[in-house]
Amino acid sequence: MISILFIDDDIFAYNTLKMVLPDNYTVLPAYTAREGIEQLKKNSYDVVLLDINLPDVDGITILGEIQTLSSPPPVIMLTAVKDIKTVVSAIKKGAYDYVEKPYKLKELEGSIRRAAETLVMRKYFNGNASLPELDKILGFSSGIRSVRDLIVKYRNSDSTVLITGKSGTGKELIAKTLHAMSPRASHPFIAVNCGALPDTIIETELFGSEKGAFTDARTRAGLFEQANSGTIFLDEIGEMPLNTQVKLLRVLEEKEIRRVGGVRSIPLNIHIIAATNRDIKDRVAKGFFREDLYYRIGVLPIEIPPLSERDADIILLAVHFIQTITENSDSGQYLSEDSKEKLLSYSWPGNIRELKNVIERAILLSDTEEIQAKDIRF
Repeated sequence: MISILFIDDDIFAYNTLKMVLPDNYTVLPAYTAREGIEQLKKNSYDVVLLDINLPDVDGITILGEIQTLSSPPPVIMLTAVKDIKTVVSAIKKGAYDYVEKPYKLKELEGSIRRAAETLVMRKYFNGNASLPELDKILGFSSGIRSVRDLIVKYRNSDSTVLITGKSGTGKELIAKTLHAMSPRASHPFIAVNCGALPDTIIETELFGSEKGAFTDARTRAGLFEQANSGTIFLDEIGEMPLNTQVKLLRVLEEKEIRRVGGVRSIPLNIHIIAATNRDIKDRVAKGFFREDLYYRIGVLPIEIPPLSERDADIILLAVHFIQTITENSDSGQYLSEDSKEKLLSYSWPGNIRELKNVIERAILLSDTEEIQAKDIRF
């Protein structure tokens, strides 16, 4: 049985929901914001449906109050107006989802079911604690929801995670979120771009060196040692040279490293997260990546969808970037309807990174508070 608190002054909507939702849903009403808060203090609910326009206090304010309660339930915002700024504000304050009025039953029921499942995961993984780290991964599309769900499932595991996705999709953000939600959060997070390190120095950078190992060599700890007890993020691992792949495989198997030129083995207690924008299976087939290493790093996979498959998130992300880029100014800039249409009609080969650059350029090109289609340049 899923218990729902419906905070809305629309009695007809409440009665309709009671009639049309399946028998395993229990819906109880609160016709004002204050009544809703009192109900939440007295009783436990699986999901809250919260209207933005309430007669006493606005829904965004009440959302903030709900998040301060002990073990707050997931909150789905109900809005009659598609105001993307309000949606972004709600997400930043901890809303799980939003549904537009008049809502479609299938859409609303799906959101309620997913919210209830999220509550179950919270109870299982961290004793009802909220998951604020996930708030940085914005989006309502099914693909990004799956990514967030996997992060919650993987967060306590030390098995190697392989994040795949095209350039600009946010692989490092996912890795940082995994680290921040793990038991290793208080220890170092070290990121290294394997594709940016020349073959001649990558082993030294990763594993360190001892004085005399080569000309001008000095004793120094590598990135694996620096990340000990924490997490090392091996970005673009598909570009790693084959001879270094052999040594990485040994590290994964033996849980220890040896500095270049060294004779002493150094034990490791480390979580490895790898990422690539390449098709690793294709790299294996062509002999550029070791098959045994692929199976060792791909224990827990996460695939990030490209922005072209996240239409539901494009405007949400665009408004978020406007807010973050202009947060120290009083510009008050916003997207016109034609600029939104232009953003939605583009294919986004550069993904989220390209979207951020486009928005930053549009902010500078716009002569008014309203960012128009002519200011959106790809």
